[in-house]
Amino acid sequence: MADFRLSTRAATDLGGIARYTIETFGVEQARRYRDDLEACFRTLADNPRLGRSAERLRPGLRRFEHRSHAVFYMQNEDGILIVRILHARMEPSRGVRP
Repeated sequence: MADFRLSTRAATDLGGIARYTIETFGVEQARRYRDDLEACFRTLADNPRLGRSAERLRPGLRRFEHRSHAVFYMQNEDGILIVRILHARMEPSRGVRP
């Protein structure tokens, strides 16, 4: 089974998503969405080609839409590195470049 790791920026993104969800929808919904995102990360780690190429932004980068967010990740020897988790409406070009 492959693994996933969060970049520092992706961990910050996840924290922001949790704060917003708690404030807007409550703690229980935030837990459910976090668990759902983590299940998505595990699926992507096991099936890294599920996402579409986002190489125009960064070599080796892939993008997978999950509910309201776009998960940007790169495959590595152990599985995947989650680079960013951005709201689907956000412009990714500034947030995922090296």
